[in-house]
Amino acid sequence: MKKYYFLFYLITFSVVAQSTKEIYNQSTKAYQEKDYGTFLKLTQKLDSIRPSHPAFTYNLACAYALNNQSDKAFEVLERCLLINNTISFETEKDLESLKQNPKYESLLYLKSRLDKPLNTSRKVVSLSEKDLHPEGLTFLQNTKTWLAASIHKRKIVTFDAETGKCSDWFTDNSLLAVLALKADAKEKTLWVATSAMPEMEGYNSSFQGKSEVLQIDIKTKKILQRISIEGNHVLGDILIAKSGSIYVSDSGEPTIHKVGNGKLIPWLNLKSEAFNLQGITIDDDQKTIYIADYLKGILKIDVDNPDKRSWLAYPIEATLKGVDGLQFYNNSLIAIQNGVKPIRIVQIYLDKNKETLDFKLHDHNRPEFNEPTLGVVVDDSFCFFANAPWNAYDKEGNLNLEKINNPELFINYLK
Repeated sequence: MKKYYFLFYLITFSVVAQSTKEIYNQSTKAYQEKDYGTFLKLTQKLDSIRPSHPAFTYNLACAYALNNQSDKAFEVLERCLLINNTISFETEKDLESLKQNPKYESLLYLKSRLDKPLNTSRKVVSLSEKDLHPEGLTFLQNTKTWLAASIHKRKIVTFDAETGKCSDWFTDNSLLAVLALKADAKEKTLWVATSAMPEMEGYNSSFQGKSEVLQIDIKTKKILQRISIEGNHVLGDILIAKSGSIYVSDSGEPTIHKVGNGKLIPWLNLKSEAFNLQGITIDDDQKTIYIADYLKGILKIDVDNPDKRSWLAYPIEATLKGVDGLQFYNNSLIAIQNGVKPIRIVQIYLDKNKETLDFKLHDHNRPEFNEPTLGVVVDDSFCFFANAPWNAYDKEGNLNLEKINNPELFINYLK
């Protein structure tokens, strides 16, 4: 059994957090008293409330093993490994009964296979601004212009893809941390998602709870619309449909907003079924939206009838947890998984019913990958920054430049 010390920043509601803590404490007591039947029931409940939690899911595997349900124990252990291949299940006394099962060797083999690096994408260039902390990335086809969103510097830069030289494209004293960038179909305007974050320069308590979507005229660089929202919101990604409809994902409160009449209007409230929304994309026929939940997987939503939605099934020997960036490409989804160990770039192929068919790893367990985040499909290539410096900030939000490299742009040729 794995002990867990509660930090509730990933659980949206404090009531849920308190309930989870109480159930966990009850499960710990049942385990200590060797009441393994109750221990199993409680760990099953925890896993349903908070899926893919490192401790809860691992404890569920232990609970199945202690209750002589080896097939289910192996199933959950495989899920744990695909989320984090560093877990030391080999020394776990609660799993001792599994070692004589032929499936145990398969589990060891899976762990060793997950250690092997896979290098498909190649580095294009390093950007000149080391402290930029880029997040969103886009390419303007009409003018052949690369744009990168900066969280730390609170601005948008353009850069030379050959030299990496950066120059400011848009700055504004009131700008918050910039997360996502999307241009409309004619590349007349740029839509920008921003949110107040401790990692941005100049952050103080007065910024707390502020988020904005900006519409910027690409030619004049003037703000055409500034749409503000306050509360527990982090506007992480933007989708612009061919119809002109604009959708914004919110990881603070699991909601998809839609831009309308100068406001952010809740289009789909997912608080009862999602946790932490990230990348959002749409298929080529513009009928299905896909959105990543950092903890749960990828949700498929019918554009015309949002009540018609379902979670994509996990491909065999794959996990959909920890997806941040998400892009649709040629009846597949390109996903950046930075919430798993090791970090990976994966392509998820879809069948004619838009359900999971298969998957392909493009990059896996690469030392250069220090939390890639959002990416963009340009023609038949997937482009992304490989190293976001999230782990280089101290508690006050100061960025330690000695811990990071300059931002590195990578490209993966999909054909």
